[in-house]
Amino acid sequence: MICVLGDVMLDKYSFGKIERISPEAPVPVISVLEEKYALGGAANVANNLISLKEDVYLLGLNNNGSNLGKKVISLCEKSGIKTFFVNDNRPTTLKHRFIARDYNQQVLRADYEDKTPLSYEYSKKLVDKILELNPKILIISDYGKGVITQKLMENLKRGYTGKILVDPKPKNVDLYKDVYLLKPNLNEASNILGEKLKNEDSKLEEAVKELMSKYHSNVLITRGSRGSTLSTLNGNIYHIPAEKREVYDVSGAGDTFLATIAYALNHDYSLLDAVELATRASSIVVGKVGTATVTLDELFNKDE
Repeated sequence: MICVLGDVMLDKYSFGKIERISPEAPVPVISVLEEKYALGGAANVANNLISLKEDVYLLGLNNNGSNLGKKVISLCEKSGIKTFFVNDNRPTTLKHRFIARDYNQQVLRADYEDKTPLSYEYSKKLVDKILELNPKILIISDYGKGVITQKLMENLKRGYTGKILVDPKPKNVDLYKDVYLLKPNLNEASNILGEKLKNEDSKLEEAVKELMSKYHSNVLITRGSRGSTLSTLNGNIYHIPAEKREVYDVSGAGDTFLATIAYALNHDYSLLDAVELATRASSIVVGKVGTATVTLDELFNKDE
């Protein structure tokens, strides 16, 4: 079993046509033709693992009594994701994206969220459930929406002994010392280190070594079209090139990447092999529109 802990979100997509500019302001008018909902944030990580045929438990915050919260639960049940949600009555986080159908391009995103830090009472319930489940792999999907707090991480580290993989928000990175893997993207790594990192191998080697030394973790910086750079605790550094694909939408690509690493580690891949497999997975998912997932057939079809 793999557990995913973090900020659970609902993604809403409105697809339509853009054929004119508004007379009220110099902005395009989209005529909405279709709407759909999908799991987002930590829930999208869990959904990616389900697509890879993993047994998954999703833990986080969700307003189970609201219409949006019920939609999250319904989508999780439909996908086969087991859930443990706490509810402090804040609205379920919603990201609403507007897509121009003729171009398959996102033109606007509206976010509805409350980022108040989760109380100790509720964070303890989440940690207690993780310790009860005792998964081999725990993914922390931190979008900075309030679920991951200092007390939560302190309690978790005291009792959990499996591998923790983290997609960190820079403001929370000090909470993640001694985890198994930190996976910031290039912009996040720049914010953590307080400098604008050039997307060059030599510069990224310095960056991953500095982060590894500071946080005592394996460190992986994802670099978009330049792939990723990995520094392992045994002192090795690897540059993993990206696979070239036509890109339609990068929404959720980081979720797919981290989920695939967890899948591979759960099947006893080395960390380097896990990152290489995740690179293939993310190259597939950016060729799809929306927060999509990758199947095992896609992932292992070398002639795709």
